[in-house]
Amino acid sequence: MSTFPTNILILGKTGAGKSTLVNYLYGQEIAVARAGRPVTAKGLHRHEPFPYRNMSIVVWDSWGLEADKAREWWDSLQEELVRQSGRPDVRDWIHTVIYCFDAKKSRLEEYEQEHILKPLIAMGYRLIFALTKWGLCSSQEKNAALEVLGSAYPGFSCIPVESVSQKLRSGRATEQLGRNDIFREICLNLRSNLMYHLRIRTRTEMKEAIARAETNTIRVFDRETGFFTIFGDELRTKLEDTARQNYLREIRSVYADLRDSLTLIDRMCVEVIRGYTGIDVSEKLQGLHRLMDDIGDTRIQAWSSGFEEYAATIITTVISLGLFAFIRNDTYRDGFVKRLREVSVRLTEDLESFAASLDQAESGVEEEIAKKLNALR
Repeated sequence: MSTFPTNILILGKTGAGKSTLVNYLYGQEIAVARAGRPVTAKGLHRHEPFPYRNMSIVVWDSWGLEADKAREWWDSLQEELVRQSGRPDVRDWIHTVIYCFDAKKSRLEEYEQEHILKPLIAMGYRLIFALTKWGLCSSQEKNAALEVLGSAYPGFSCIPVESVSQKLRSGRATEQLGRNDIFREICLNLRSNLMYHLRIRTRTEMKEAIARAETNTIRVFDRETGFFTIFGDELRTKLEDTARQNYLREIRSVYADLRDSLTLIDRMCVEVIRGYTGIDVSEKLQGLHRLMDDIGDTRIQAWSSGFEEYAATIITTVISLGLFAFIRNDTYRDGFVKRLREVSVRLTEDLESFAASLDQAESGVEEEIAKKLNALR
């Protein structure tokens, strides 16, 4: 079995068909929305992992969404999602969100849009809309359901689903529908959701790392200086070395975490897609690693293994003030802090350039994977 679980969050209004959808997709009698171990005080639940093909599937569900509890419902869900995405291991994050939409009713309530769907999208989750009870719908109802979702959420996947094969009173029989299409979208969404949240986390952590390096360097300045300090070349050299070491240590740590997380996401992506579809996409994932390896040849080399030379150039250039002996401590400190802020700004600008390059490369990777998966249709 794969060492990587696929964490699936199933949402929807009461009676939208969450339980039957899971049973149809995985052939498992998971009592969605009625059992499971509660993770928050309110009703977000994690069910025990179960094997499917060569994977481990973890289904999360919530108490049924209803109008009079929509705000309470969202507060509970949001708290858990924030907690999940803050975990250091991407295997613990929510990988895919499936929203069950009753196609026969063909309407979106204002409360489910304002309190659930729009906030989820704002958090970076690319939803899969499962149009449940499709086999029970008339042609008019089907068209209306597609129009409602297509108008409100263009660009999001809307998958017609019939989870149960049954004979109706009219004599017509419904046929199960949508499993392979849902699986294909899970494969695409897993990578898209993980990469989005990884980029957000990396930006935040890198900015925090730069701020820590600046603060720690100033702290050393305050500890090493006093009324009788001689502000000359010896002190300047010591401060340059301190700044270089602080910035280098902090940024390297975040950069190493990024590489490790990216490698893990790539492995998850390959194994999950192989598990659901049998397709091998490993050759499609080389571009990002080449970008990471070759980044020392660009303006954003601050985040490469050649950071020492880069940092030395920036810090020496910016911090060196043409200092003289016996300058007042407060004057020197103000100038030193100003120069450190300039270093932080320069590094933050390069971080954004680096992130933009990764975003562009990732778009190409996801496009190539989508082409390969769409060929299955």
